[in-house]
Amino acid sequence: MKTFTIVSLLIVFAIYLFITEFYLKRRLKIKNKWKGLFFIERNSYSFAIDIVLIFLFIFSTMSLIERSNFQTYSLIVATPMFGLFFLLGLNRGLEEWLFHRDKKVYYYEWLGSFMNLITFFIILIGEQ
Repeated sequence: MKTFTIVSLLIVFAIYLFITEFYLKRRLKIKNKWKGLFFIERNSYSFAIDIVLIFLFIFSTMSLIERSNFQTYSLIVATPMFGLFFLLGLNRGLEEWLFHRDKKVYYYEWLGSFMNLITFFIILIGEQ
């Protein structure tokens, strides 16, 4: 990894920690309620969308590995891993926004999803 990539990722991580710890948690007093994939109180439609996204990720990764030799980009950029994390965060944030809007936990999910997108572009730019 190049120095630009490492420094940029550290800056993104520091900004994420600052926003979550000092702004969301302490100033706005929003507690993060992490819901895993198999959390009991999840909406069934959102759960089904998560399962579909995971199967699409597995299928697209298998098809990319089968017909590509990854000479242009490394495996971390060429696979749709960042897209999976981005879409899962958006889906969970949308679920929280639709069903538990008063708790404002969706800020954590959308911030994490946005940081995944920024991380992808930093790694993509750093490899060129």
